[in-house]
Amino acid sequence: MNNILKENKLLNTRRGFLKSSTFSVLAFLGAGQTQAFSQGIDFKNSMNIDDDKLFAGVRNELMLENNLIYLNTGTLGPSPKAVYDKVTAMMRQLEGNPAAMNFGPMGQEMEKTRAKAAKFFAADEEEIILTRNTTEGISTVCSGIDWQAGDEILTTNHEHGGAETGLNFLAATKGAVINKITMPYPVKSKKQLLDLIKAKITDKTKLLLLSHIETVTGLRWPIKEVSKLIRGQDILFIVDGAQAPGMIDIDVHDMGCDVYACSGHKWIMGPKETGILYMRKGIQDKVNNVFISSNYNSYSASSGTRNAAILIGFGDVMEWHMAIGTKRIEQRCMDLAAYCQQQLNDIEGVNVISSDDPELSTAIVSFTYDKDIKNSEIRKAMGDKNIVIKTLPQYNAIRISNHMFTNNNDVDVFISELKKALA
Repeated sequence: MNNILKENKLLNTRRGFLKSSTFSVLAFLGAGQTQAFSQGIDFKNSMNIDDDKLFAGVRNELMLENNLIYLNTGTLGPSPKAVYDKVTAMMRQLEGNPAAMNFGPMGQEMEKTRAKAAKFFAADEEEIILTRNTTEGISTVCSGIDWQAGDEILTTNHEHGGAETGLNFLAATKGAVINKITMPYPVKSKKQLLDLIKAKITDKTKLLLLSHIETVTGLRWPIKEVSKLIRGQDILFIVDGAQAPGMIDIDVHDMGCDVYACSGHKWIMGPKETGILYMRKGIQDKVNNVFISSNYNSYSASSGTRNAAILIGFGDVMEWHMAIGTKRIEQRCMDLAAYCQQQLNDIEGVNVISSDDPELSTAIVSFTYDKDIKNSEIRKAMGDKNIVIKTLPQYNAIRISNHMFTNNNDVDVFISELKKALA
């Protein structure tokens, strides 16, 4: 009985919490206590596993409905069951002793997520802020910079509404002028994109916002080349990275942008309401927002209480990606997308609006069609067959997300049902 009492007392301490059965069994990768996941695939040794087995293992780790073909990661990605289990277990632990847990062991564990995000982004920890989503990251910057009426913002007509929220705030409150490049589709070359930027930048341009990967066509902007193009000019370069991390390998220092914002709940497949804001050290003094006025820690006096459980889970899912290999994931996604494009190109009347240039294309494949059918009807027809896709209202188009857990057979089933729907 004395031993039991001692053990129960130990579990109420930080050391005991970290060693408790719930935490150690559900923790993976970073904690190093168990195999990475529960299905028998050791992702920490993924270099010894062939692609078919590895990515079938990834699919087995998800909680997607049976027989569901999920081609809409660009909207929201499915989290691994191990992440869900760990987050829910920690939330239960939290409610057992809220203040002690949240501001004690769980809070300290949460702070490690910034370092994991920095590694994931190839950045310095001092450049990383944990947010709730891409929109919050971009809005934090836009609402914290000095601005003069008449200063210009350059962006495109293919940006997401969440990113535009920050730009519209500057226009409404500071007199900013927003200029939009009308994007060609599909884009043919990097030169075409760089020429568009050159043609639209003026002496009044103070902010440039581009998507790393466009949400509409999946176009991959040559961010590094754009950074070099505007270097030396007084232009803040913000990159909307909502669609990129988790799909492609990210190195923000190599890209050279000033700001990079993303969500954790799309291609990274993390808990919902998670995100990363990168701010290059050289521009941090120019951003004065109350949310980050204390410091960049996950929890600070200016951020207020955070959801420690989901931020810890977010750190774990980034470690999972790095264990699999972010470059390997990128190659897998690109191979899937190339096959998807090929199959769509073989359908008469279908017009792929995503670039086929390997340097500009991504795992997102979007297309229109000659038939006079609303894309909402196509989406419903696919939904009736347990196939989830995304509609693009501005072009009556369809968007397909080819993430690592999908396969060519999923595309084949989709193509077969698409032909029936278009017929």
